[in-house]
Amino acid sequence: MKREMDAVIEAYLEEHTDDVPPLLKRLIAETEEKTGRARWSVGKTEGKLIQMLIKISGARSVVEVGTFTGYATLLIAEALPEDGRVITCEINEDYAAIAKRYFDESPHGRKILLRLNPAMETLGAISDASVDFVFIDADKPAYGRYYDQALRILRRGGLIFVDNVLWRRKIFSTRLKNENARAIAELNTRISLDGRVEKVMLNIRDGVYLIRKR
Repeated sequence: MKREMDAVIEAYLEEHTDDVPPLLKRLIAETEEKTGRARWSVGKTEGKLIQMLIKISGARSVVEVGTFTGYATLLIAEALPEDGRVITCEINEDYAAIAKRYFDESPHGRKILLRLNPAMETLGAISDASVDFVFIDADKPAYGRYYDQALRILRRGGLIFVDNVLWRRKIFSTRLKNENARAIAELNTRISLDGRVEKVMLNIRDGVYLIRKR
């Protein structure tokens, strides 16, 4: 019953949220057809929240850890000003190939720099305090390392947006046997105790953590 109600609520939220461009609808359809994992994309409501945060914060430089097929990347690029840039990290060549085709087709594709190598390599090459916004949505066991790098490269007042922080509700298990759930639960605790940041966790889709560097 609860799962059915969650689906009803999510559908209601999407119905009352601005739509995404047709290009992104085609991308989601192809992502499902080619990978069977369209659910890995952030979805309309969460994607529009990211857009809103980028616009409100005035972000010009964004780093995305985990491109997948580029749905969130394109929403980020659309939200950025004309001189804005998003560096997005992906290691899967097949996912990146899909993303690249849609980046090339988008009028905002010129704002996107796709890095096809381990995210820690890309993050390590970015200067301290040079980024306005970091979106983390990649391999869960590495979330802690991505968070540390995000804090380093983020300017004061910049934002970190972490996805999947409830990890399918598995973080509430009394025995955390799932590696992804364990890594996320540990990071959630770290962030909650981290005095260097302000933070709020939101129950949107699979849970998001919104963090501001002091």
